[in-house]
Amino acid sequence: MSYPRTAFSEHNSERLWQLITEHPLATLVVGESDTPFVHMSLSLNNEKTHLLGHANPANPLTRLDKTHLHVLFRGPDAYLSPAQVPGLPLPTWDYATVHVHGQLSEITHPEEKRSALLHQLKQFESPVNSWDMSVLSESQIAKLFSQLFFFKMEIESITGTFKLSQNKNSDVRQAIAHLLEAQGNPLSRYY
Repeated sequence: MSYPRTAFSEHNSERLWQLITEHPLATLVVGESDTPFVHMSLSLNNEKTHLLGHANPANPLTRLDKTHLHVLFRGPDAYLSPAQVPGLPLPTWDYATVHVHGQLSEITHPEEKRSALLHQLKQFESPVNSWDMSVLSESQIAKLFSQLFFFKMEIESITGTFKLSQNKNSDVRQAIAHLLEAQGNPLSRYY
């Protein structure tokens, strides 16, 4: 038996990109004994070939230039009870995740740093009353760039595990989707 189950594997790249964009807080597996995991927001570049990020100097990522890493993006999830879903025999937990494997590379050129930061600001800032880097002087920007570790991670492989009760009949899955939609859980749109 394979794990995760083949029925739960997600291969639709658009759905994988969408999850990364909507849930950018990633868990990077760095494997160090004191800090085996690092949590940070990452953005997907426009070509969907790299993840972009930056970290402070104390972050273990600063010592991992040219290292291959695993990254987990955890999307929406939900506990499902037989008391709420007719036909569900046992409680279960449904979820959507994306796993990326790739090589981390430091960004050293100031214009590439600027471009990476602007890309992240465009993705993360609210369109209403957003912060703009133009409020900083060039010397402040240079200082900021010297104090942060900017990086990109080439996406070498990407897989998704979308456990959405695919092993249940269509009536049960439809009941789950309706329940989650009524609860306002964004997982409902994946069914």
